[in-house]
Amino acid sequence: MPVVDSSPLIYLAKVGKLYLLKELYGSLKLPTSVYIEVVEVGEKKGFEDAIRIKQEIGRFLFVHEPKKTTLDEIVKHLKKFDFRLGRGEVECVALCLDVKDRIFLSDDEDAKKFAKVYGIEGKGTIYILLKSFKEGHMSKGECIETFEEIVESGLWVNAEVVSLFYKTLERLSFD
Repeated sequence: MPVVDSSPLIYLAKVGKLYLLKELYGSLKLPTSVYIEVVEVGEKKGFEDAIRIKQEIGRFLFVHEPKKTTLDEIVKHLKKFDFRLGRGEVECVALCLDVKDRIFLSDDEDAKKFAKVYGIEGKGTIYILLKSFKEGHMSKGECIETFEEIVESGLWVNAEVVSLFYKTLERLSFD
């Protein structure tokens, strides 16, 4: 069961595409700190995406607490490799190790690089969109529209990533 960080949850919920995670993975785990950040803090700020995410808790999104021993090991390695990650990312990597899952969904590049040290594969929101198109969960037009909505809602991408998204989508169209 993959572990998901805050950004894929938030961006997919903002554009009404949270169901793609269920379609692709069946169910996902998120650590308590991500739940607090996304749902509890989000609700206090009146964010609609927080309400959408909360509705899926216990359906296909499940909150889990990573083991303290695993967290301690992660923190030690963070210092050793000079990584600086937020609490949510640290708990996500720890949870991946605890449940022996090698898929970590996040848009934090440093977190994905750090996870790779443990053999954990990091994938982001754009990957989720392209995989959804490839597996037939959305049309090419819907994929483009969703990508553009997510970028408009705040996902930062540079021109190179935008170009890569469209090239990859085109290539997948002919596979």
